[in-house]
Amino acid sequence: MRLIWTICSVLLLGSCAYMPVKVPFTPDTTPVPPDYSKPEYWSSLPDRLDSADHIPSKSPVELIDGQATAAVDVFYIYPTQFFSRKQWNASLDDKKVNTSVDERAVTNQASVFNGSCKVYIPRYRQATYNAYFSLSDSSAYEAFALAYQDIRDAFEYYLEHYNHGRPIIIAGHSQGTTHAKWLLRDYFDGKALQDQLVGAYLLGMPVHTYDFTHLSPCDSAGQSGCYVSWRSYLEGTEQPEKFMAEDRSLIVVHNPVTFSRTDGIALPRPGDGGLGRDGETIYTEICTAQIHEDIVWVSRPDIPGKLLIPHNLHVADYNLYWLNIRKNVAAQISHYQSLHH
Repeated sequence: MRLIWTICSVLLLGSCAYMPVKVPFTPDTTPVPPDYSKPEYWSSLPDRLDSADHIPSKSPVELIDGQATAAVDVFYIYPTQFFSRKQWNASLDDKKVNTSVDERAVTNQASVFNGSCKVYIPRYRQATYNAYFSLSDSSAYEAFALAYQDIRDAFEYYLEHYNHGRPIIIAGHSQGTTHAKWLLRDYFDGKALQDQLVGAYLLGMPVHTYDFTHLSPCDSAGQSGCYVSWRSYLEGTEQPEKFMAEDRSLIVVHNPVTFSRTDGIALPRPGDGGLGRDGETIYTEICTAQIHEDIVWVSRPDIPGKLLIPHNLHVADYNLYWLNIRKNVAAQISHYQSLHH
């Protein structure tokens, strides 16, 4: 039943009308910037106990936290957990936001990487959810720019103090993917650091074939040096015209079970297992996945309350295919190591 709450929480986002931020963006009203030399400005670091260490206790397969011996790092950027109309960017002293980040985004999403990676997650002054509906307002762009500047600062601190030349996975969801795309463009795409890139997980936001010059989408499971992307919707869902790109063929979409981009006409494939919102329960083969145009069609998850599941499964992009992602991360790392040793 807890998985249903993860999925149905998207109703909050899907049904709320846009509520404009009441104040203009000004540097004088922005929250205090982070100091990434201080551990409190990181949601997760591999040498301490935190939400990224979590292992589901009810799983059909053995799961371990392998961070202590992992040879690869993941730099994960969490999705929006801030919904203010009074402030463009979240304060890093906001306990409610920080708790939501740790208990929802990190436990449900970032924990998928701890079997194979050391997990690094910076806190950042994320833009409010309402900024996505204010793109005609220059304040929205300034809010996203401020958030991304924190991500840049965190990543540069990570490179200087934590990375030590180790291979890297970049991962994000929703707003986190917006920033992850920019990070890949600025630090990896056609640059020396691209050689350290094991892969990237860019979920919950459109990623276009033209977003990068040198980085390419993955073609199959376990392939390294590439990125994957998908957005999850209940099977049969057609997106409203206002959300469609002029050319939807330019949007990259992978099947999260096969990690292929070419199975649009294939039969839906069942996933290995999805993670419940409690972070404890893995539900085996709860749904299938099939590419439909620029999105993934998800069969109605076979769980109690399934008739209440909404069409937009955005918040469950990681949860629904948690075991598949975890297995693919390990396979990517193995492939990367075979090419670099």
